[in-house]
Amino acid sequence: MADATVTPPTPEQEDEGMMTLREHLVEFRTRLTISVLAVIVASMAFWPVREQVFDLLQQPLPDNVQLQQIAPTESFFAFVRVSIFGGLGIASPLIIYQILAFVSPGLYSSERRLLYVSIPAVAAMFILGVLFCWFVVLRFTLGFLTQFSPEDIPTQLSIDNHVNFVSRMLLIVGLVFETPFVIFLLAKLRIIKSRTLQGLRRYAIVVIVILAAVITPTPDPFTQMSVAIPMYLLYEMGVLLARIAVPDDDTDESASNQTDDE
Repeated sequence: MADATVTPPTPEQEDEGMMTLREHLVEFRTRLTISVLAVIVASMAFWPVREQVFDLLQQPLPDNVQLQQIAPTESFFAFVRVSIFGGLGIASPLIIYQILAFVSPGLYSSERRLLYVSIPAVAAMFILGVLFCWFVVLRFTLGFLTQFSPEDIPTQLSIDNHVNFVSRMLLIVGLVFETPFVIFLLAKLRIIKSRTLQGLRRYAIVVIVILAAVITPTPDPFTQMSVAIPMYLLYEMGVLLARIAVPDDDTDESASNQTDDE
């Protein structure tokens, strides 16, 4: 009698059973509903402190610059936008967990552990990016862009435009600061290699400059460089973390090249 061949389990078979397409869709709807409700509840928490939020949004402005309301509903919708962005920030750990819980059945147990452990680090990098944008980028760009008006003309910004500018910059810079850790995770999962990232450095610089020009709301080069330079430094940090994630990457490739030569 021939010995039975034992095949290693696939990532899907590590769970007790496989889900059907309908079950996947139901799970996706459930997790999406939980995420949306979390954002709504977190956004509603900003309404009682709306005046304090507006005072906070004026802090990056120079002393001679004030906000003004042009349309009757401008303050209301500006605060709605701020509440949504704030709700997304507060609910982001839960949203990330729901995403990982949905895709985790397709991963091995070691990969699932790595993703779950990475949630606090990703959240910390996002907060670090928001703080960097608040204390450095916004104060530099707003101070530079508002200094060109003559002394006899007061500088007054629309509430809607200012809130849109600040919210967009905070979100973008916060996401950009997550780049090194995302690269580290992709390298740890053997999806990318540090040698590949090093070879793409010149193309990455071009892409970073283009992205900085697209995501910044003003066409001036100073605002674009205030975003592009940190993006490039974070890319280099990601390359370093990718090398740390798989330290034997270069050794394995050199060994394989020697084997091919023999």
